Amino acid sequence: MTGMIDSLRSCEEYQHYLQEKEKIQKFPELKASIYRLREINLLIQEVTDPETEEHLRAEYDHLSADIRIRDFMQAETDYCRLFQEIEEVMASELDL
Repeated sequence: MTGMIDSLRSCEEYQHYLQEKEKIQKFPELKASIYRLREINLLIQEVTDPETEEHLRAEYDHLSADIRIRDFMQAETDYCRLFQEIEEVMASELDL
Protein backbone atom coordinates (compact mmCIF):
# COMPACT_ATOMS: atom_id res chain seq x y z
CA MET A 1 0.00 0.00 0.00
CA THR A 2 2.89 2.36 0.76
CA GLY A 3 4.20 1.96 -2.79
CA MET A 4 0.85 2.96 -4.23
CA ILE A 5 0.66 6.03 -1.97
CA ASP A 6 4.20 7.04 -2.93
CA SER A 7 3.29 6.67 -6.61
CA LEU A 8 0.24 8.88 -6.17
CA ARG A 9 2.24 11.51 -4.33
CA SER A 10 4.81 11.67 -7.10
CA CYS A 11 2.42 11.58 -10.06
CA GLU A 12 2.16 14.59 -12.32
CA GLU A 13 -1.53 15.21 -11.57
CA TYR A 14 -0.95 15.40 -7.82
CA GLN A 15 2.12 17.59 -8.12
CA HIS A 16 0.25 19.98 -10.41
CA TYR A 17 -2.71 20.04 -8.01
CA LEU A 18 -0.40 20.92 -5.12
CA GLN A 19 1.18 23.75 -7.13
CA GLU A 20 -2.21 25.21 -8.00
CA LYS A 21 -3.46 24.78 -4.44
CA GLU A 22 -0.43 26.69 -3.16
CA LYS A 23 -1.14 29.51 -5.61
CA ILE A 24 -4.79 29.71 -4.52
CA GLN A 25 -3.85 29.81 -0.84
CA LYS A 26 -2.14 33.14 -1.51
CA PHE A 27 -5.58 34.56 -2.41
CA PRO A 28 -8.02 33.55 0.34
CA GLU A 29 -10.76 35.65 -1.24
CA LEU A 30 -10.89 33.15 -4.12
CA LYS A 31 -11.97 30.26 -1.88
CA ALA A 32 -15.60 31.40 -1.83
CA SER A 33 -15.63 31.49 -5.63
CA ILE A 34 -14.20 27.98 -5.82
CA TYR A 35 -16.82 26.65 -3.41
CA ARG A 36 -19.54 28.40 -5.41
CA LEU A 37 -18.25 26.86 -8.66
CA ARG A 38 -18.46 23.41 -7.11
CA GLU A 39 -21.98 24.15 -5.94
CA ILE A 40 -22.99 25.41 -9.40
CA ASN A 41 -21.64 22.22 -10.99
CA LEU A 42 -23.96 20.17 -8.81
CA LEU A 43 -26.94 22.45 -9.35
CA ILE A 44 -26.57 22.38 -13.13
CA GLN A 45 -26.80 18.58 -13.05
CA GLU A 46 -30.08 18.74 -11.12
CA VAL A 47 -31.82 21.77 -12.62
CA THR A 48 -34.76 21.25 -14.95
CA ASP A 49 -35.68 24.85 -15.72
CA PRO A 50 -33.77 26.17 -18.79
CA GLU A 51 -33.81 29.74 -17.50
CA THR A 52 -32.30 28.70 -14.17
CA GLU A 53 -29.69 26.63 -15.96
CA GLU A 54 -28.79 29.60 -18.16
CA HIS A 55 -28.42 31.80 -15.08
CA LEU A 56 -26.19 29.22 -13.38
CA ARG A 57 -24.02 28.82 -16.47
CA ALA A 58 -23.60 32.59 -16.74
CA GLU A 59 -22.53 32.76 -13.09
CA TYR A 60 -20.15 29.84 -13.66
CA ASP A 61 -18.60 31.58 -16.68
CA HIS A 62 -18.19 34.80 -14.72
CA LEU A 63 -16.48 33.08 -11.78
CA SER A 64 -14.26 30.90 -13.93
CA ALA A 65 -13.05 33.89 -15.94
CA ASP A 66 -10.33 34.30 -13.30
CA ILE A 67 -7.43 32.24 -14.61
CA ARG A 68 -6.23 31.42 -11.09
CA ILE A 69 -9.56 29.79 -10.33
CA ARG A 70 -9.76 28.10 -13.71
CA ASP A 71 -6.25 26.63 -13.37
CA PHE A 72 -6.96 25.35 -9.88
CA MET A 73 -10.26 23.79 -10.90
CA GLN A 74 -8.63 22.09 -13.89
CA ALA A 75 -5.83 20.67 -11.73
CA GLU A 76 -8.38 19.42 -9.22
CA THR A 77 -10.47 17.85 -11.99
CA ASP A 78 -7.43 16.13 -13.47
CA TYR A 79 -6.49 14.68 -10.09
CA CYS A 80 -10.05 13.47 -9.46
CA ARG A 81 -10.13 11.90 -12.92
CA LEU A 82 -6.98 9.97 -12.01
CA PHE A 83 -8.78 8.52 -8.98
CA GLN A 84 -11.73 7.52 -11.15
CA GLU A 85 -9.38 5.68 -13.49
CA ILE A 86 -7.73 3.92 -10.54
CA GLU A 87 -11.14 2.85 -9.22
CA GLU A 88 -12.12 1.49 -12.64
CA VAL A 89 -8.91 -0.54 -12.91
CA MET A 90 -9.29 -1.86 -9.37
CA ALA A 91 -12.90 -2.85 -9.98
CA SER A 92 -12.05 -4.72 -13.17
CA GLU A 93 -8.87 -6.35 -11.91
CA LEU A 94 -10.19 -7.34 -8.48
CA ASP A 95 -13.53 -8.71 -9.70
CA LEU A 96 -15.56 -6.40 -7.47
